[in-house]
Amino acid sequence: MAAATQVTVLGAGAWGMSLAYVLHDAGHAVRVWEFVPEVVATLERTRKHPKLPKMVIPADLHFSADLAASVKGAEILVCAVPAEHLRDTARAVVRAGYAGQVVIIGSKGIESGTHALSAEVWSQELGAAGAGKVGVLYGPSLADEVSIGLPTTVVASAEDRALIERIHRLFHRPWFHVYLQPDLRGVELCGALKNVIAIACGVSDGLGYGTNAKAALMTRGLGEMVKIGVAMGAQAHTFYGMAGIGDLIVTCTSPHGRNWKYGSLLGQGRTADQALAEVGQVVEGRYTVRAALELGELLGLTLPIVRAVHAMAYEGRTAREVAAALLPDDPYSEIRP
Repeated sequence: MAAATQVTVLGAGAWGMSLAYVLHDAGHAVRVWEFVPEVVATLERTRKHPKLPKMVIPADLHFSADLAASVKGAEILVCAVPAEHLRDTARAVVRAGYAGQVVIIGSKGIESGTHALSAEVWSQELGAAGAGKVGVLYGPSLADEVSIGLPTTVVASAEDRALIERIHRLFHRPWFHVYLQPDLRGVELCGALKNVIAIACGVSDGLGYGTNAKAALMTRGLGEMVKIGVAMGAQAHTFYGMAGIGDLIVTCTSPHGRNWKYGSLLGQGRTADQALAEVGQVVEGRYTVRAALELGELLGLTLPIVRAVHAMAYEGRTAREVAAALLPDDPYSEIRP
């Protein structure tokens, strides 16, 4: 039997812990690094995660607040910190002694201002030492289901085919199926943009608009995702696979998703700040929508759903004020440029 791979998961949030569960189930030696020492102490003592009440944390899954030791002892780093903290985390890893390990990213977002995708952020910070060693793992994968071993399908992507295959081998389980997908830019855009559409669908549900309206929003939202993706050089077909429509369906329909919940609270009349406080977690679609709107303007794209979510998240507009934009009126043609 091959020796267990030493893996460090960066971030002890719900998604980081779920990925740690998959890796442990695959027979790897797993450590989870967490920035807050008190969280580490609590997880070690209780073997319970507050966001994953059904998960049983294995006795040999270890935690640490020491980043230098966590990096030094790992063959592979799996990043599951919120997207808005990606660059700071990558810089911290470099300072802690990054030595050319493979980095697999589970965080989804577009950096505002730079418009860099998650793998680009890490590659920029790692420099030459990380060339060809950064990949992603995305797809329809709610943390609470993954953390108890329910059937799940995701995609692995990277610029290097050999790295995609390595990610597949690392994570693939009979219940956790990993497809290989070479369109890294498309996969990353899918993962980031679907969170914005999930907020819009949550708003629709919060307003009580029903299933018909949500189906329309998901369809029109997918169209906006494809427009951005194609304009940025991604393959359109990627958006109709697991990373795109697959993840979109899960994120837009499950009440467990933080993006949907944030939107639902907006639809019920909460302000953007009130909704964020009530969710109690990072809402990655709120982080991403700013960059998505910037990209739309730079690329000359019409993105009414993206613009509506931005108006609620950052411009003080209410759900009812932007409801018409969430379901745009176009009597002439379903297909618009």
